[in-house]
Amino acid sequence: MTMTEKDVLRLFLARRENYAISSVMHLKGRVYSLVMDGEHYKGAVLLNSFQFYEKRYHVAKDVPSLVICYEHNTVLPVAVLSLRAGNFAKPYELPAEISDVEVQRFTKTGSQVLLGMYICGVKSAQTLINTHLPYTTRQRYLARAKALGKRKRGKPVSNEPLLAPS
Repeated sequence: MTMTEKDVLRLFLARRENYAISSVMHLKGRVYSLVMDGEHYKGAVLLNSFQFYEKRYHVAKDVPSLVICYEHNTVLPVAVLSLRAGNFAKPYELPAEISDVEVQRFTKTGSQVLLGMYICGVKSAQTLINTHLPYTTRQRYLARAKALGKRKRGKPVSNEPLLAPS
């Protein structure tokens, strides 16, 4: 069975007491307003944290301050609540399974972490990509970062709620 964003939202709502969530209100599309531990967040519900870049939230006019996802698999400039690990990651924090990006960049998660760090402007990732990688690998990372930095045609975020109001 493949998980959908609706499943992630349902899982989040079922566990809301675990994360000290006092209120959740739908804003639009995948974006919700919520209060967690007394702090207000605008959270986007995604399958994994790399979708923050794939769905172009990092180039949006109004960037969410929290990503609620099932799996945390890249570095983001916003906080991440990973439901799979039950972990709250601060901005620019590495996923739990990554300890050394340079060594682990050969895995899918490792390459997504390196790319996320590069897009966020982390100096160590920019140095690694620009000076230490072979030419073809560098060009592949730079092309992917450039493609993720461009807006796509059409609506940037769906206006349909994930769950119907009850």
